[in-house]
Amino acid sequence: MKVAVAGKGGSGKTTISATLSRLLARRGHPVMAVDGDPNPNLAIALGMSQNSRDKMVRVPKDV
Repeated sequence: MKVAVAGKGGSGKTTISATLSRLLARRGHPVMAVDGDPNPNLAIALGMSQNSRDKMVRVPKDV
């Protein structure tokens, strides 16, 4: 399954994405959540610690 969430700024995209990711993971589905926002906050919404966020691999902008 592939899901994309889009909309205008402030419409709750990150919140919906984090909630959907958590629900699917809890049901045993493999989840890869990707935040393509120029100001990424999905890791924070998922409750990741600062230490974990510092270890995340960043995808180059030209990819």
